[in-house]
Amino acid sequence: MAHRVVITGLGTVSPYGVGVKRLWDGIRQNKSGLKFDKALGVVVGAVPRGTEDGAFNVNEFSNRDQREMATPTLLTLKAVEEALQDSKLADVEEGFHDETAVNIGMGIADLEEIHKTATLIEKGRPRQVGPFFVPKILTNVPGGYVALKYGLKGGNSSSTTACATGLTCLAEAFAQIQSGRVRRAVAGSVESCLNSVSVVGFQRMRALASKTDDLDDTLPSTSRPFDVHRNGFVLSEGAGILILERLEDAKARGATVYAEVLGYGISNDAYHLTSPSPDGKASELSITRCLKDSKLDVSDVQYVNAHATSTKVGDKAEAISISRLFGPKVALSSLKGHIGHCVSAAGSIESIGTLLSMTNGEIPPTLNLARSDVDVDVDLVQGEWRRWPKGKRRVVVKNSFGFGGAFVSVAFAQV
Repeated sequence: MAHRVVITGLGTVSPYGVGVKRLWDGIRQNKSGLKFDKALGVVVGAVPRGTEDGAFNVNEFSNRDQREMATPTLLTLKAVEEALQDSKLADVEEGFHDETAVNIGMGIADLEEIHKTATLIEKGRPRQVGPFFVPKILTNVPGGYVALKYGLKGGNSSSTTACATGLTCLAEAFAQIQSGRVRRAVAGSVESCLNSVSVVGFQRMRALASKTDDLDDTLPSTSRPFDVHRNGFVLSEGAGILILERLEDAKARGATVYAEVLGYGISNDAYHLTSPSPDGKASELSITRCLKDSKLDVSDVQYVNAHATSTKVGDKAEAISISRLFGPKVALSSLKGHIGHCVSAAGSIESIGTLLSMTNGEIPPTLNLARSDVDVDVDLVQGEWRRWPKGKRRVVVKNSFGFGGAFVSVAFAQV
């Protein structure tokens, strides 16, 4: 028996601060979560830190936790705390610990920790290397700490598909629950790589947004998906966590349901390690497989939340695939104009924003999109928010694509 799977809890730490409400308020107000970082010399989407309301306060964690855990783990634990409280799953006794899986991914290890450790070794001071160095840089450790804290024994997996990690983990959690292997899952992803090592690495790839523009070199450096002046993404950080469970369990305990996960599709570009094929075929394939898995027709979908990172080739290739599949009949926008590119955390944080869009019946525009050079037949949402079309069940497809050619699409629907 295939179980229907729903989302009953959300938690996030984003460039807007701690909490789902701050994420939605920032998006709804078309507020930019991006700022110039003097130390790094680039615009970034940093999580606000400190003791102010909404900021991530590391001192909420014990001294021991701060010694043992890297920043991605701390961000994850904060997001999980909110998601579990939101779902009220922690109040459930029967099968909670044994039948709850953890699917939390991270793409880039703590490069700053690696740099510091390598420097100590090079200076002949290996005894100053902390005993938790190795656990700090393992990509499955954030999920491992979640399982430890809450006693979850349904399995701990951490798929890494670069910028598609969040949706990959969500899709795997969905498949586990749908098949009956577990009853629920804590799923999502995290990334925190705002350091000189990451920035220089992405700069050397010419992947980051810069002030230099072929058409206008006076424009500020920022994230502008689908815009004619886009020239790279803005590096951001954060964590997004979603609680998935069987529909029958959610109904039985009277849980609030945000959406149903209908299905997913995965493909691989097999074209280039860091750049998608300009023809958009891989994106088209992942969406087509998603629609088939979800038993949807293209006419059932009203909105596609794009991966669109503000790169020349990637944004256009994705738009081409949307045009071929849907034409101008679905709304298309990206949240990366608001919050930048949270890398491995992008899919999970943007899924939360997309679910809130569906719940509130409002489709967000792409921030900083003034004039598009995407010369295909798509309905780009820009400038003004748009009411969700009436008369049909709300259905959205969310895309995430990653280095290595990973393409993932997930379909969500109103229950």
